[in-house]
Amino acid sequence: MSNTPELITAYVTEGKIEGYHIVAFGEDKNGAKQATATTDKLIGISTRVPKDPGEHVDVVRSGLYPVMYGADIKRGDPLTTDAQGRAVKATAKQAYIGFAEEDGAEGDLGSLFIVPGFAAE
Repeated sequence: MSNTPELITAYVTEGKIEGYHIVAFGEDKNGAKQATATTDKLIGISTRVPKDPGEHVDVVRSGLYPVMYGADIKRGDPLTTDAQGRAVKATAKQAYIGFAEEDGAEGDLGSLFIVPGFAAE
């Protein structure tokens, strides 16, 4: 599994954020929350230490970094979030956080190339 983060930014948690889960912008200027929907504004992956509400969380915004898989994933799949902030394959017209670097199954810690975008039709 590759782990070469390039940009890490600190935010204040809005709700609990688990380690290695997808993170989205929160409501506050410096806030972040664990992603729960493909319509969230996805920004990166939380570092390994879970954080409680109001704590500071480091979010990896670019590079290669581990992420928790929420379904079967194939290398090269564009990945978005499930309701628990885990990585699942993005479908047409969904925001994605990046691309899988390795195959994996639900519950696996896989490698993600973080490059947010929007899946075309």
